[in-house]
Amino acid sequence: MSSVLAAETLIPLTVRERKALILDHASLIDVIHIADKDLHRTYKYAKVISAIAPAYFEYQIAQDKQNGSVLESDIQSQLISTKTDKFADDFIDWLKADFEKKSAILDDHPNPQNLFELCGAKLLVTSNSVTRSLSTKMGRLWEEITNISPYVIIPEFEFGIKIKGVDITLLTEESIKFAQLKTLKGTLTGSQRDRAKKELGIHDNPFFIAAFDLGKWTFNDPNIPRIAGKAFWEQIHMDYNLVESHVRNMLQKIDRAFTELAAK
Repeated sequence: MSSVLAAETLIPLTVRERKALILDHASLIDVIHIADKDLHRTYKYAKVISAIAPAYFEYQIAQDKQNGSVLESDIQSQLISTKTDKFADDFIDWLKADFEKKSAILDDHPNPQNLFELCGAKLLVTSNSVTRSLSTKMGRLWEEITNISPYVIIPEFEFGIKIKGVDITLLTEESIKFAQLKTLKGTLTGSQRDRAKKELGIHDNPFFIAAFDLGKWTFNDPNIPRIAGKAFWEQIHMDYNLVESHVRNMLQKIDRAFTELAAK
């Protein structure tokens, strides 16, 4: 397997070509010991990626050092800023469209669906969907920011493969870990927590990550290590202070746009 799926072979290929090779090899993996049939495909994908990951990481890190490391403070800051600026601009565009839609409902809808619509409370009609959408969309943003680091592989980005319950694969001093990445320590509800334990538990080195060390943990499993905030970003050799600074600027920009729209 390793001779066919060496990092040097995979990296020049398109994502579609990489995916085809991984799917071909995944079909050979034995899953008889995995009780949950819904996780058979997930386990197969992870096993193939586990086999190629050491060489893939080695190649990424070597290339990064050759080309002016993305982990240098100025370069890292610029790359994070590019992602957070784009996120803010895209979300503000969505915000403007959402406000127009909600305003039309308040102006034209003869049958209000809730108390806020009945009372013409534009900001209250909009605020719940805004915060919900913002929280959902930011999950993808954390993946994109971590992907700056050569110590991270996002299976969906690199191979076109979504591993159920796994957002990122990272190289640490101890091992290669398959991890679920959330915004806060208290993100998961009870049912989500149980599902995360089941999905992560099939991997040899599972990891649960909160991008920011905020709130109280709602995820707890003695067999699945967890990490939050600065300690996580340091593991992938990124500067947490830079991440927090750019995210703060991003959310303040979105907040100002929201305030301006609400005042119209």
